[in-house]
Amino acid sequence: MAATAHPHRSLAPRLRIAQHAVTASLTLAVTAAALLMSLLVLGPHLFPYRIYAVESGSMRPTLPVGSTVVLRPVAASRIAVGDIITFHRPGTNSTLVTHRVVAVEHSSGDTFFVTKGDANGARDAWRVPAAGTGWRYSFSIPYLGYPVAALKQPVVRFGFVAALALALTAVALVRVWRVPSTR
Repeated sequence: MAATAHPHRSLAPRLRIAQHAVTASLTLAVTAAALLMSLLVLGPHLFPYRIYAVESGSMRPTLPVGSTVVLRPVAASRIAVGDIITFHRPGTNSTLVTHRVVAVEHSSGDTFFVTKGDANGARDAWRVPAAGTGWRYSFSIPYLGYPVAALKQPVVRFGFVAALALALTAVALVRVWRVPSTR
């Protein structure tokens, strides 16, 4: 009598491979999310850069809404016409503006940047003092501004950290509860 292969035995190696693939994918995704979160939240406190979400269309098409701009510190004396800078809107301490320098003016011994959004028809009404150190645009990342803006909300930040902790716990539990193979 010929022996027939058990139909479930041939499935076991495929299930183990699929299980390893899912576990590896989940581990990679959680690690990438944790690294991205670290760069977004901790990076600006540890390294000389800042990130901001683009929330208006004044710099379109160069910086579309929903992009994240990465800024590096630079001495005001090294900023030139054509550079994109981020500054506190004169007269406010909370509103940040990212516009292009279109001219440099000198008045009463002081130097000022004249700025303008690429999508705006006219120059900005204010003048930005050209003193000390400021923030110059380095590069932007499309669409990353949406989660960056969302992470400013404490509830979203807590939810993201909680989801990350749950995912890490799930990965750890899968590894702990894994049935040892009998090779």
